[in-house]
Amino acid sequence: MQKSFSCAPLVAILMLGAFLASCNTTSTMEVPKAAALDAIKFDKPVNKQASFLLTKVVANLKRGTVIAHFPGGGVKGVDGYFCNISHQGKATIEWGAGSSVLGNWSTELGEIFYDVLSQKGLNIAGDPRDLFGQRETASSAEYLIGARISEVKGNFCEAHHWYDRRPLDEYSGEMFVAVEWTVYSSLLKREILKSTTRGYFKHKKSKRDGVILTFHNAFANATENLLASEKFMNVALRTAPAEKDEVFATRIGLEAIDLKMRPVKKSIGSVLPAVVTIRVGTGHGSGFVVSKDGMILTNFHVVGTAESVGVILNNGLEIKGRVLRRSKVRDVALVKIPVRVPSALPIRMEAAKPLEKVYVIGSPLIEDLKSTVTTGIVSGMRRLKNSDLDFIQADAATTGGNSGGPMLDENGNIIGITVSGFTRGVGLNLFIPIHSALEALNMEISSRG
Repeated sequence: MQKSFSCAPLVAILMLGAFLASCNTTSTMEVPKAAALDAIKFDKPVNKQASFLLTKVVANLKRGTVIAHFPGGGVKGVDGYFCNISHQGKATIEWGAGSSVLGNWSTELGEIFYDVLSQKGLNIAGDPRDLFGQRETASSAEYLIGARISEVKGNFCEAHHWYDRRPLDEYSGEMFVAVEWTVYSSLLKREILKSTTRGYFKHKKSKRDGVILTFHNAFANATENLLASEKFMNVALRTAPAEKDEVFATRIGLEAIDLKMRPVKKSIGSVLPAVVTIRVGTGHGSGFVVSKDGMILTNFHVVGTAESVGVILNNGLEIKGRVLRRSKVRDVALVKIPVRVPSALPIRMEAAKPLEKVYVIGSPLIEDLKSTVTTGIVSGMRRLKNSDLDFIQADAATTGGNSGGPMLDENGNIIGITVSGFTRGVGLNLFIPIHSALEALNMEISSRG
């Protein structure tokens, strides 16, 4: 933030208080009054709620945007001797940083977010008073929240000495902020909610850091108003209605491929050509071929809403693929490429068993790491809170870019699809059972020859 004064300096002998006041031609900025909204009442204990973490606060303001005035007539309802008497011409505060990151869970804005919502009884990760466990608890949050400040308006009074009228660098005033909140599921790997709140605060007493205090309190008011958002509270209290998917009337049949009976380590050369990299925009994920006519399974969060994607085969050839079906709830998608692929993988419909050895293949982090193979064992089947979806938990290593890749049994048959991993801990990775993925897309294996 920076001050901007445009009135030319006056000859020192003429700088009388009354004259200076007349030189300040700044009018009062129109500032919306955003009152605290009535919070939705709840009594669910913290350990039964979803957990949230503020991951980033950004300002979506253009450089040079005027965000506050120092009006010549002062600010109604605040204290300060000879308010703005030495400010000349158009006295304003301009946003000087452009779009920028203002903080996260570990900064002052993060502390404000934590204090406001945790004191109201919500499950907020990243306690600023936890000196040693703060980062660990922050990494385990179920939902990540981003805050985008889209509007800032204010009026301020700089107090002057009651006797000689010198500026004291102490401020009182009012400020309004509008905040756009985005809630991201760390499990589903996608945004699940957007909400906008408004905050207002009037700082009546002049203080050295009065401008930033007023801004912080307006942000706190906008944060508190999240408690009045029914959609946000449904997520927090795990009472959100289940998402509904598109219903596919026509069933797609997959020609059966005989299950492999030899250990995959002896036939890896025939497995890797069936695992592909899915490129969408500047990002990528993984996928795998399930039919010789070019049907490929991957995650919904890999393809998103794209109608076509780039499919990079194991040999480096890139082919345009068309997204035929997608299930947002189950996080799976079906892609079709216009070529025959002789190395399609067989599907095992039998459920994964605890302690079963598995292999995971994909393109972690960067495309150059395609065909990365990791191994582990199945820990068990999991059904997470507020969900009727089953997952396979295994300790096979995965990371960004693995999403949509296959989980294979010891012989190289598909039993699951990589979907997500917990950031806290090692080996806490989740996979979609293949039978559940096919059911969500209304697909079936037509016959076994």
